[in-house]
Amino acid sequence: MKKFIPFLLVPLALAMVAGVLAPKLASEETLKEQARATIAAATGAEPTLDGPVSFDVLPWPALTLGAVSLQDPRARLDVPHMRVVLDLLPLLAGHVRADHIELTDARLTLAEPGDGLAALSGFISALGTAESRGDLVVTNGSIAIARGAAVDILVPQADLTIGWRGGASVEVAGKALWRGEPVEIDGRLTGLRALAVGEVGGLNLSLGAPLARASFTGGARLAGGPVVSGDLKVSAGQLREALAWLGMQAPTESGFGAFDLRGMALVSAQGAQLSQARLDLDGNSGVGAFNLRIDGARPMLQGSLASETIDLSPYGELTLSSPHQGGWSREAIDLGPTQAMDVELRLSAGRVRLGGADLQRMAASATAKGGRLSLTIGEAEAWGGLFRASLQLSPRPAGPGMNVRMDLSADDVALGAALGELFRFQRLEGTGSFRLSAVGGGTSIMDIAQGLGGAFTLTGSEGGLVGIDVGRILARLEKRPLSGGDLRGGRTPFADIVVDARIAGGVVKLDRLDLSSDTLHVALAGESPVASRALDLSGLAQLVRAAPAGKAGATMSDARNGAGPDAVDSAGGAAAAVLPGRVASLAAADPAAVATGSSAANETSAASGASPQPARAVAFSLPFIVRGDWQRPILLPDPQALIRRSGAGRALLGTSDKLDVSAPAP
Repeated sequence: MKKFIPFLLVPLALAMVAGVLAPKLASEETLKEQARATIAAATGAEPTLDGPVSFDVLPWPALTLGAVSLQDPRARLDVPHMRVVLDLLPLLAGHVRADHIELTDARLTLAEPGDGLAALSGFISALGTAESRGDLVVTNGSIAIARGAAVDILVPQADLTIGWRGGASVEVAGKALWRGEPVEIDGRLTGLRALAVGEVGGLNLSLGAPLARASFTGGARLAGGPVVSGDLKVSAGQLREALAWLGMQAPTESGFGAFDLRGMALVSAQGAQLSQARLDLDGNSGVGAFNLRIDGARPMLQGSLASETIDLSPYGELTLSSPHQGGWSREAIDLGPTQAMDVELRLSAGRVRLGGADLQRMAASATAKGGRLSLTIGEAEAWGGLFRASLQLSPRPAGPGMNVRMDLSADDVALGAALGELFRFQRLEGTGSFRLSAVGGGTSIMDIAQGLGGAFTLTGSEGGLVGIDVGRILARLEKRPLSGGDLRGGRTPFADIVVDARIAGGVVKLDRLDLSSDTLHVALAGESPVASRALDLSGLAQLVRAAPAGKAGATMSDARNGAGPDAVDSAGGAAAAVLPGRVASLAAADPAAVATGSSAANETSAASGASPQPARAVAFSLPFIVRGDWQRPILLPDPQALIRRSGAGRALLGTSDKLDVSAPAP
């Protein structure tokens, strides 16, 4: 029974307090004066009371006020309903002091902040030298910023508990609604008196929202401008959604999932620095440092990141070809994200996975400045060799769109893997090197393709052309020229391949494609518009065999004179009629010499003392054309050459002068 006695005494004590105070607080004017003095003692600001004031005894002694406002040069607080809960012990002694103040539907309107950090420093310094102390309980409050006649709502709803002890500390805890998401707030600033005299105080802050969380533990200093330093942690379940919530756009269409960042942060009016940083994003981890400067004409972000292994597959593929079979994209390219700030980032990694590509010991950089974007892979080990690449995007000086320049090179790489990853071309095998330089401009990928210019070169060895067996086809057509049949399937091995191409006005002009082996030589030339990706190529395939002993010289001589065996003259005239430039001269002028090169090779071998190479002669030549597109090329042999090769069909062609060919009919 004894333990319940204190609870039974509470109503009695309240009744006694009410009896003591009731005579003193009888009139409303007396209540207003007492309320004004109590609020001023707690907040340090003189309130304006425009509404009624009443005194309540139960459930706790309190003053209830309506239409209260506090004015400051930097802010104005309007409270339609305020309740000042009194401290019981001083009240028993006859003194009125606030235990805490409850604000309902309060609105804090901040004036145009100007130098907001300077205003914040002044406010904290004032708290450090003040003797006031109080606690505010805010229910359904809001924060707005007045810019001239316009008022913008910054925080539409907030439920907070704010407590300050003049010269000691200030604490904030509760929940606020920002950009449609609830944010939990828990903060504490200590050492207010030390801050007021230029020394260091303590700062702990935690912010939690459904999309992201952040925490800071460290110190703060006001002398010379506000500066905070300490441990920073930021995390998000989906960084892409968190960036959208913050009004920012992720730089790629995919990726940017689970995110975690921690490090030593230094934040000031000039910007922020993050050292000893550890970044985890989409399962990748790295360490580095970042520096954000906001005191210039444009924000500047600089940083470096190093990692053992990085998987960039979530952000797209390393390809220069359109993934859409229907053609290049006509959507306008937006460089807007690159104009928000200047960026200089560097990345180094022991291994980088990008789509199917596996790059090792890669050093890369990304720079965005003044709307210009530059991406560079300085050097990386890839596809068994070395790979370098650079891409520059910049706004056009006049008119919409942008200018583009791309340079890439690969040395001693596996051609099948490299060309497959970069160009989606998987028909070439072997080891080789290639270079691509391209420039263009426009508002979309299609516009750039239509006016593209540049050059492409490739050399390779000990490989094969996948999808067709040219040697098998030539051997079959040599015996049965009109046999027809499917030309697809198989593989054409080669000892060497050389490609030279120019790009002008959006058209790839293939000047040279030579493929050769001990038994075969193929030459190809023509054009292909980049925009439509159509093929208009012509070529000559030659079957080469070792020349009989003692006849090699005659064979080469006959070839140079335009006469000789069927292998030389049966295709020469037809090729001259249907093939462009270099391929036509190859067939009509000196096919045997180009195909074999045996005389020059033997002379070189004799001069060097090496064993001469066996003489070779063209056994069968076949002109052909290539139509279709990049994804579905169609190879068509020249029917006139096949008919000439056929004894039964030769008589149907008539004389060579009627056919307008340069070589006599066999």
